[in-house]
Amino acid sequence: MHPSEAPVLLYLWDKRTFSLNLFPEPLQLSQAAAMLLVALDGDLLIRCRSDALRCRSALLPAGLELSVDSGSSRVAICYLDVFGEDHALLAPRMATRCGPLHIGLEDEAACITCFDELHRRSAEPPEVYDCLERLINPHQESPPGFVSDPRIARAIELIKTDVSCNQSIEFLAEQVGLSVPRLTQLFRQKIGVPIRRYRQWHRLFVTSVGVARGLNLTDAAMAAGFTDSAHFSHTFRTIIGMSPSAVLAHPRGIRLFAG
Repeated sequence: MHPSEAPVLLYLWDKRTFSLNLFPEPLQLSQAAAMLLVALDGDLLIRCRSDALRCRSALLPAGLELSVDSGSSRVAICYLDVFGEDHALLAPRMATRCGPLHIGLEDEAACITCFDELHRRSAEPPEVYDCLERLINPHQESPPGFVSDPRIARAIELIKTDVSCNQSIEFLAEQVGLSVPRLTQLFRQKIGVPIRRYRQWHRLFVTSVGVARGLNLTDAAMAAGFTDSAHFSHTFRTIIGMSPSAVLAHPRGIRLFAG
């Protein structure tokens, strides 16, 4: 299949999310999760703070505000695991660091070829996930020095268990045995974003999973805790950098999967 005829790919797993699309306008991102970007057809222009960088691949930590202009290139985006292990595995394998950004993935050409082939075939989700696993953690090892915090893991578990409910920070802090200031500080240190931004990001994920499983967009958004569709659309544009319709109602169609 020619790339111009291939559908958008949006595959959702609890650990990672993968999309492959051509964006009609620059993305204005306020990131809630770390991501790996790979441009398949030409350079990306990334503007972050006062820097403007051109590259084919970039590793971005959570918590940044930036713009990404893909020109006419398709872009593969992998939102990485929330605890930072994927980012820690990939960072040493990037060629250059520019402030908080890492650019130039090792074996970049092979990665581009692989993603292009997966897109042309509208590959099955397990094959895409296996490709990401081999790319991110080829040796099935933990990154040196990486330690997760069980208290933050528990706080995230509580948020995910009842996503439609705004559990207070006081409640979360009590459940994990921390003071509110310490939980707030430690959460941002370990996850890269405040608790509220992580909650918004997870609600977007849950909404997309609901759509993949047959709900209409409004019902899926309400079930995930958004007050209305306008609230969902505003949050989607703020974090993802485009309108929901640009992803979920693409003229070439979309292959949407939730695992």
